[in-house]
Amino acid sequence: MYRNPKNTKQEIKLFAFYLLDIGIVAAMLFIANYVMKVIPLNPVMSIIYYILSGAFGIFLCAKTPNHPVDRNASVLLHLFRMDRNKYHAVDVKEFKVIRKG
Repeated sequence: MYRNPKNTKQEIKLFAFYLLDIGIVAAMLFIANYVMKVIPLNPVMSIIYYILSGAFGIFLCAKTPNHPVDRNASVLLHLFRMDRNKYHAVDVKEFKVIRKG
């Protein structure tokens, strides 16, 4: 029986992976396949290149503790689109150092 999603921004999960994560890793492997057609490498290096491309795709899908909602791909996209002509002040909080002993 099918259930209606709670909202339109809900992520779709297939087995243990989200659909967007599968798409990101597949896109990285597709780009790696295209690059392999342009730059010929020996078989050992091509296998290593596919493994590194897949690992980078997994890195792009990961969520960090600083941004638990956004994936690394969207964080990098925001970083590249950031306006470098504006200064954003960072508030520094004072922390107490508790020493035992």
